[in-house]
Amino acid sequence: MPVVTAVVLAGGRPDPALTGAPLPKAFAPLRERTMVEFVLDALRGVAGIGPIVIVAPRVLPPGIATTADVVVEERGGLLENVDAGLAAVAPDSLALVVAADIPLLTSKAVAAFLERALALNADVAYGVVSKADVTSAYPSARKTFVRLRDGVFTGGNLVLMRQEGFTRVRPVLARAIAARKRPWDLARLFGPATLFGLATGRLEISALEARAAQIVGIRARAVICHEPEIALDVDRGEDLAVMEGWLIARDAAHPLAAEEGPQR
Repeated sequence: MPVVTAVVLAGGRPDPALTGAPLPKAFAPLRERTMVEFVLDALRGVAGIGPIVIVAPRVLPPGIATTADVVVEERGGLLENVDAGLAAVAPDSLALVVAADIPLLTSKAVAAFLERALALNADVAYGVVSKADVTSAYPSARKTFVRLRDGVFTGGNLVLMRQEGFTRVRPVLARAIAARKRPWDLARLFGPATLFGLATGRLEISALEARAAQIVGIRARAVICHEPEIALDVDRGEDLAVMEGWLIARDAAHPLAAEEGPQR
């Protein structure tokens, strides 16, 4: 397995309601730690992960540690922060881009995603999780799901990519984000047949992958994962309380793992 550089996105607009300070939500307190620390622990427990890059505010308050190998100053927006993180990755390396607000993430889930994603040999590989896998493990989880012919899925927060792949797809992502509330602009970008297929649940994952190849000329693949932890992120204050309950329940079910901590 090739060594992969992890890029953790811990920047973004400050969210004092979650963090109690002018910091992005990645630094919200959770069980006497911050959310991003749980993510970093999970990454450090994966043998295939090499250097860990974190994109974060330039100045962090005393006592907040990142335990990353490289700290890169954030640039504000999502795409800009991905740019910043990838700039710290060797040009010939694969990068695993990870959201910092998924504190349930485990080393096992990361390793499983990497194994499946690497086998696809794609320029960009994006994790998705079925509704059945999410609700069977976390019945109270609130997620947005998309119905496709292959099943009902929600997006994960792990993306394996090559730098060249992101360079090609970035302009399309920027246009899609700008047009997300304008259906006709989206139709011009992705084509009415694609949007109709999404709206009716008749679109197949393979068709989405083929359309991505047509638009940006890259090999983009969806990675169907069975680990719902990659999809459970925090958006609001009440989500933190739910996460804490889930973490307590998990530690109670696996006390030895909780005591030993991450392995690398």
